[in-house]
Amino acid sequence: MRFEDLPDNWNTLPLDDAPLAAGVIDLVIGHHDRGRNTMLILPCDEHDVGLPAPILISDVDWLCTSHERRDAMAVLPAIASPGFVVGLSARRRLPDKVVRGWLRTIEDELDATGQALLALGVADVDTVEIVGGRAARNGSRA
Repeated sequence: MRFEDLPDNWNTLPLDDAPLAAGVIDLVIGHHDRGRNTMLILPCDEHDVGLPAPILISDVDWLCTSHERRDAMAVLPAIASPGFVVGLSARRRLPDKVVRGWLRTIEDELDATGQALLALGVADVDTVEIVGGRAARNGSRA
């Protein structure tokens, strides 16, 4: 789903639905940010609804080592939130091996604290694909 297709009440809906999560990632990580290798961390409440406090981190080195990934994602447990939507973005689609590495690292950090990964999306200039988290398993309820 593109952000133009989001329902009017998108900000009240749980983000464990793949098309909805993709639309929200598309909305929050704009084209300019995608060209800057930006990561989105969107904390969500106990109902899996996104909080109005997205965190955008630019100039992420997607090819960093696994140790550097763990250090970067160690911030997640410090955020008082039961769940997250995370978006990885770049001008071109990130290689699957890189995406899998980030997914494993994020899952490990959140599993250790009982927090949930609602959706992991990968955005390039034209698309957003949900590749991990509850939304990837649920697909769409529509």
